[in-house]
Amino acid sequence: MTREFGFNPKYAYIVSACKKYIPELNALLNSLDYVGNKYSVHVWEYGIPKDLLDKWASSFDYPVFIHEITEPEAREYGGEGEILCRKRYWYAGEVGKTYNAICVLDADMVFVRNPEQYFTIAEKTGFILGASKEQNKVYDHEHHTVGGKFIIEKGYYNRFDICNCPLFIDARIWEKALKRSWDIFTEGYPNTNFKAPDMDALSVCLIEAGSEDKTIIMAALMWLGTNEQHLKPYIRAIENRGLIQTESGIPIFSYHGQYYKANWRKCQLANRHYCAEHYLKTTENPDAMAAGAMNLLYGYFKKMCFEHKVTIPKLNYVHPELPYEE
Repeated sequence: MTREFGFNPKYAYIVSACKKYIPELNALLNSLDYVGNKYSVHVWEYGIPKDLLDKWASSFDYPVFIHEITEPEAREYGGEGEILCRKRYWYAGEVGKTYNAICVLDADMVFVRNPEQYFTIAEKTGFILGASKEQNKVYDHEHHTVGGKFIIEKGYYNRFDICNCPLFIDARIWEKALKRSWDIFTEGYPNTNFKAPDMDALSVCLIEAGSEDKTIIMAALMWLGTNEQHLKPYIRAIENRGLIQTESGIPIFSYHGQYYKANWRKCQLANRHYCAEHYLKTTENPDAMAAGAMNLLYGYFKKMCFEHKVTIPKLNYVHPELPYEE
């Protein structure tokens, strides 16, 4: 039986995950459905049970295409972690060139709003749209070389440095750079290859391809909330008429983190406490604000993970021998 979708074939999401990220990826896919997504989602997976993959492929109001990463492929270059982080850009370049624009994601993201207009910007302008970083990179380390040579000028300061996700991009224009970010990791592996993180690999290859003045920086507050941004006073996450935004009025489209894991959430609150203690010289009110924001974000995550179309058991997916922690 052929499923009928009222989806838009021009755009697609690209994401990769292993079985340790089952809760996060389940929340991501549910959240895309919840906000009304009509674009294809391509999932590169390693070790995720087939029955769950089948549910993802058949339950949503948009098509989900499953791509298996095989055991030999996962082992070839240092394990599945490198494939899942780095090669997703190669996959994005290959599959993405059949779409007018794509969005590359991390598995541990959850959407609050439908970002469809950002696909249109990438398609109509050819510009790259990515989330801001708190500290821009200078490429001056030997790990930024391949065969002892820098891809771009040594000491280059990336004034348009972006996080690795979400990345809205027209792969028809940037296919070569997307694929090259993987190729420089495999070239000379494991001795003379590019050893810096996947974010740096993508950045230098985009710069090499001419992205410097063709990049739009989007506020990380709107897309990620990393470095406890959504827990800070004035920019903390609040709910306004059923949608999550910052206290300062910035709409949140998506946010990023290990919300399924109790220790991660505790660590975020602890980090926020120490920052308040040193920067604000007070902790009581900032701690309460941070706890309230965390409860809001975690509550939305749980709704997407456990209550929408595809539900999963409450298990410890990273350490199956240990119990699940609420």
